[in-house]
Amino acid sequence: MLPLADLHVHLLAGLDDGPRTMDDALTMCRMAVDQGVAHSVALAHQNDAYPDVTPARIREATALLVTALKENSIPLNVYPTAEVMVHPDVLPDWNDGKFLTVADRGQWLLIEFPHNFYTDLRSIIQELRSAGVRAILAHPERTPELLYEPGAIEELINLGCLVQVSTGSLTSPNSAREQKALKDWVKRGIVHLVGTDGHSVRRRPPLIAEAAKLVTRWASASLAEMILSSNGLAVLRGQPVPIVSPARPTRSWFARLWS
Repeated sequence: MLPLADLHVHLLAGLDDGPRTMDDALTMCRMAVDQGVAHSVALAHQNDAYPDVTPARIREATALLVTALKENSIPLNVYPTAEVMVHPDVLPDWNDGKFLTVADRGQWLLIEFPHNFYTDLRSIIQELRSAGVRAILAHPERTPELLYEPGAIEELINLGCLVQVSTGSLTSPNSAREQKALKDWVKRGIVHLVGTDGHSVRRRPPLIAEAAKLVTRWASASLAEMILSSNGLAVLRGQPVPIVSPARPTRSWFARLWS
């Protein structure tokens, strides 16, 4: 498999609820490299809880991390990124330049739902795309309305949205039903990217190797390489990412999901 790409991990010391110090961040980066990761976002939340996290601060913090990685000979490429919580003013805020895109390329915006609240994202995804940026939806598997409602996540994909699933959801699902649904997502091509959603060395560490093995076992080595490496590299490097309409679920799988 090609070097892995982590498309969701908090590595910027002191900006949000990720690592508190640069030493913590560097330890996380070493863990990522040990897991087979060569390319990683370095993201921070952009939401009401962190009003001072601006694109400029994320860029500055990433530059400091890049310098520290070089000084400590840690072979990890990191890219400045924000995780943006959706809200009614997302489009005006985007137009005002308040959000940082994935790898600061102006192409993809990593978005997440408000905490414990489902909202219809279709109009937001369409409006952002009309404004020149496409959405990557972070950890939608945590949202039952998307994980279990037939056709819901597929509709967002058909609007041009990429789906990023957390490795912990794959390796430690909350139930057998959740595991069945996630396995179906992987096999049908719903999952485009993975991220560890790493926050610290101990609380939600950046672990990805087990998920890579699991995806290979569920689907194929080629699909695992696409989800865990080539799609992420394409996003980070500003290259095209092919989006194919997901395969339809089988009736037998759908019946087992609700059993």
